[in-house]
Amino acid sequence: STIGPPERWSDPLAAALTGEELRVYPDMGNPDDIDVALFARQQPGLFPQLRNLRLIIGLQAGVESLLDDAELPADIPIVRSTQPDGDRMIAEYVLMHVLRHHRNMPDFLDNQRDAKWEKPPVLLASERRVGFMGLGVIAHPCVVLVRDLGFQTASWTRTPNDMDGVENFHGAAGLEPFLNRSDIMVNVLPLTTETEDILDTRTLAMLPEDAKIINIGRGQHIVDEDLMAALDSGRLGHATLDVFRTEPLPGDHPFWAHPGITVMPHTARHSQPSRVAPQVAENIRRLRAGEPFIQPVNRDAGY
Repeated sequence: STIGPPERWSDPLAAALTGEELRVYPDMGNPDDIDVALFARQQPGLFPQLRNLRLIIGLQAGVESLLDDAELPADIPIVRSTQPDGDRMIAEYVLMHVLRHHRNMPDFLDNQRDAKWEKPPVLLASERRVGFMGLGVIAHPCVVLVRDLGFQTASWTRTPNDMDGVENFHGAAGLEPFLNRSDIMVNVLPLTTETEDILDTRTLAMLPEDAKIINIGRGQHIVDEDLMAALDSGRLGHATLDVFRTEPLPGDHPFWAHPGITVMPHTARHSQPSRVAPQVAENIRRLRAGEPFIQPVNRDAGY
């Protein structure tokens, strides 16, 4: 049996999981019947009840909440449910904001509010340097769209990761030269102990003067106070944020009123259960058949 998430996930998963019994939490019957657990959000205290668990499936892109659970069984495989070929929805979102910053739209909107007729300099895509922190399954289609429009495109990864037309920097030694050349920097990193707070006063100072930041990774990647200080000093030009340390973003958070920050309500990607369900079903089939999983999580790497 499979225990799954409630609400909008139930019907698509039930349709895809032919031959499987889907039980929706908290109505899971006898926990000993369950050998697969699907999580759209973490359920504290659940793991000790699932004594016969063989597979854990995360239905969201990030799995850090699962990995941070002190009760997570050490020997149970975990898989993610992002699309194997990436997510076009996120790629379109990233491209929209790259172009928005490339063509100085925040400046134009400020000028309209102030009734100022000014024309900031406009560059060609080939004259603008875009850098991606991370080059995983989510980042890949974003990088393709940006690269194919002619931007000077680079990536920073934990280990070497070659991609046609994309300059790769890797490891601790590669971070500073990567940031030095990123006029527009897009963060698509997973959240791990190594990447938490990675964008702080020290690293933000490595970006070019007036650089723009787009964050679709996790709110915990950026030290909020350090970001605002870099913007207030004029060191950075603008930050477009889709993720935050606390969500929804509290109404009294200074990000809301900051002129150098665009707040987006975690809308880069809207999970579509009908697209995810077939991959969930395939991983369960592979479990039954003893075959390798799609999108397995590397616990040591944290994603």
